Amino acid sequence: MAKDRKIIEEIASISGISSKWINKFTIVTVLFIVWMTFFDEHNVFAYQRHKANIAKLEQEKSQLNEEITQALKDLEDLKNNKEKFAREKHLMHLPGEEIILIEEPKK
Repeated sequence: MAKDRKIIEEIASISGISSKWINKFTIVTVLFIVWMTFFDEHNVFAYQRHKANIAKLEQEKSQLNEEITQALKDLEDLKNNKEKFAREKHLMHLPGEEIILIEEPKK
């Protein structure tokens, strides 16, 4: 028992921790925290990867929602005025007509 106490005091002096803090509960708690942080399936690094993946997927979702909104506007435009839609979106023209494209600068 005295040998165990001497080992605990030596470990405490090396680590800079009081010897009264080194017991089986503290050791198990520290090992648990280390295991959960680095070695578990749901560790900190996996959490960061999942978080980055979720952010990427949410950005893709918002982009696809914008595309859906634009497609619905195009569908409504197509239903209301088929000739205008064909001329503007697909650059169709009647024989003998010229098409002049003016592009607006993107912001």
